[in-house]
Amino acid sequence: WGATAPDLVYPGPVKTKQRMLEKVAEYYAEGQTHSEPPPPPLAALVLDPVRASAICSSPQHVLSVASFLIEHGDAQGLPVVRLKNKFALDDSAEFDGYRDVMLCVMHTGHLGLRIIGEIQVQEARMHALKVKMHRLYKVKRAALAARI
Repeated sequence: WGATAPDLVYPGPVKTKQRMLEKVAEYYAEGQTHSEPPPPPLAALVLDPVRASAICSSPQHVLSVASFLIEHGDAQGLPVVRLKNKFALDDSAEFDGYRDVMLCVMHTGHLGLRIIGEIQVQEARMHALKVKMHRLYKVKRAALAARI
């Protein structure tokens, strides 16, 4: 890692079964509005059952950490299989001003089983904002008040 190491790494909680079922239902609904719905199993589209936040000191540091993971993920046993750069979105995107770089990485276990996890590479101030905004995020995505 050297100078490209994040300042802090926070492992996130494992995504709950309820939340994964909600995401699968969202993907199914989205598929009904497209001419070609995604192929089954829709559960394969849940790309963040395990996740972590890599906290960086500056936007340049975010770029350095993300670039390292992209360039060296294969050698570390965590190849990047998806990238979502929220810094590249325009202001009309529905993220309430929040920005990060999300990398989905694949880990292959010793028995050949694979799991995809998400690494959110964040600037420290954005991470603090995310922590404060998480309750609002849960309200925005909840279909029913009981799920808040």
